[in-house]
Amino acid sequence: MAVLTVIGIGNRLRGDDAVGPLLIDELSTLPDSQLELIDAGSDALGVLEYLEGRQEVIIIDACRMGRKPGTLVTFDPTQADIILDGDPISLHGLGLAETLRMAESLRMFSGDLKIIGIEPDSTQFSGKLSQPVQRAMKTAIEKIQDELHRVKELIET
Repeated sequence: MAVLTVIGIGNRLRGDDAVGPLLIDELSTLPDSQLELIDAGSDALGVLEYLEGRQEVIIIDACRMGRKPGTLVTFDPTQADIILDGDPISLHGLGLAETLRMAESLRMFSGDLKIIGIEPDSTQFSGKLSQPVQRAMKTAIEKIQDELHRVKELIET
């Protein structure tokens, strides 16, 4: 049974925007069966359906935060407005920040939610991740494994 859900958001055809789905691909090669892995594509609004009924969730997305490409920032939904002064944090039509506010107002999710945002270099139709984002993927995987370990310890106690 999965104890941690990881949702990747992004368009696989748009360079660094593909980081969410590509991280899901990488995580799927790990032997741990306690991860529920979801490739949500590029529809941030579609994340709503994956939040309901889950307790521990990490969302991974390319996020324009005005930082150096490849910078990885982990935050919770309450910090999303602080980081970008209310601007959508997602590169997609309806931003992730708006989607999370909607989930909160509809009381669709009451668990622990973390967002891993990775600053993209290019989101052009290139099909390749930039070197800074490739390096950030390794750090993101480590953070997810650490979170999985933390959740398992909580369940065991």
